Amino acid sequence: MDWQKQLQEGQEYSKTSLYQNPGYQFERRNRKSIIIDVVDNDTSIGTTPLSTGGNEFKVNLHEPLLVDRLSDIYLDSFITFDSVVNSTDRDSIAFLLKINELNIQSTSNKGDNFNKIVIFNNTTSNNTAVIHKNKKFNYICSINPTKLTSLSGSITLLDGGAAFDETAKARFIAEIIIESRD
Repeated sequence: MDWQKQLQEGQEYSKTSLYQNPGYQFERRNRKSIIIDVVDNDTSIGTTPLSTGGNEFKVNLHEPLLVDRLSDIYLDSFITFDSVVNSTDRDSIAFLLKINELNIQSTSNKGDNFNKIVIFNNTTSNNTAVIHKNKKFNYICSINPTKLTSLSGSITLLDGGAAFDETAKARFIAEIIIESRD
């Protein structure tokens, strides 16, 4: 066997085995999806209601999600119900979403925007469901092999104010895609 072929086989082995999780691996799909569904006044999440100025959430996943190799994370969709209307108030033009379990590495000239995801607010009227998307697959961060059992974080307006009107109907749904690298 020549040296070049041995080198290529060694590199391939490094990619597939050396730094990978030795436990559970699922070879057929390289993409996983997490849907975060936060409903206002859901006592199971144990936080201040979104509509009364609470901006933190915690959701437990139905079953643990195992990320078995280095992966990239994308925000696929973000939907709100009864969020603050994007009006003449300059701080209502976007939401800031923070997910504590993800190592979001964003920087900003404003301290409140540091390590958060900016999502444009497309809400034009009250008491409606709105999809807040400008493009598909918004890159969030990368994640090393881990086991996720819950996700927590916060959602606010740019100034840190409440992202939802003062009703008992506030809700947001975020779909996050985890795509493993080859």
